[in-house]
Amino acid sequence: MRIIKKSKEINSLFNSFKKTGFVPTMGSLHKGHEYLIKKSVKENNVTFVSIFVNPKQFNNKKDLKKYPKNLKEDVKICRKCKVNYLFLPSFKEVYSWKVQSKKKTPKIKNIMEHKYRKGHFKGVIKVIEKLSNIIPASKMYLGEKDFQQIKVITDYFNINKIKTKIVKCKTVRDRNGLALSSRNRLLKKENLKKAVNIVNFIKKIKLKNIHSNLKINIIRNYLKKNDVKFDYVQNINLKQFNISKNRTINTRIFFAFYLGAVRLIDNL
Repeated sequence: MRIIKKSKEINSLFNSFKKTGFVPTMGSLHKGHEYLIKKSVKENNVTFVSIFVNPKQFNNKKDLKKYPKNLKEDVKICRKCKVNYLFLPSFKEVYSWKVQSKKKTPKIKNIMEHKYRKGHFKGVIKVIEKLSNIIPASKMYLGEKDFQQIKVITDYFNINKIKTKIVKCKTVRDRNGLALSSRNRLLKKENLKKAVNIVNFIKKIKLKNIHSNLKINIIRNYLKKNDVKFDYVQNINLKQFNISKNRTINTRIFFAFYLGAVRLIDNL
């Protein structure tokens, strides 16, 4: 595995490659990231992984400061997963990269993360604009835990006719059903148990043969009863990507809640 820190160096490699996969990450890698990387390694001749904590997508400076980092372990994981190139750029290296043509910004519906994290997706689009230009891979691998983010990036690629194919990958969960997240490492033991209970309760309610509005109300009341602060619990139609008040076909329940200072998101 080759570690690269300069954008020009990594961009110049693409003349000699055919099938390339790219897994953009913010580090603090876990089994969910490993799944994305292994899928890319299996499907492509060459796999690139980037580790870059993008400050522009954090709407809370404290959240950025607390974001877990473990570069030494991340490098080990990438080597174990047979990554070909690991890109470790600085902020200046990413944001000084000039994209040749002006890109269009997709319209984002003011729901879920876009509503509660002002400026978040603006930062996501900006870094993806840079990274996808530095690493113009055949495929980009993204996890469905951040489902709305996948939608935003896919729309951005489509509107700008970027050829990189987005590969949506299933959410990897621990043996208790909790979605793997770098932020899980920040949870206290009692809050980790609480998170598992919340996710399993939502999973149980989702399977009930009742009106979707009733499901949402039951979940919200459960969170309130257990003194869990939450930003949203919404039933989303995956085709139109809007709030669905009565349908249960082709929908998922999306939710964001807090345990202590840690904010977790998921969808079931």
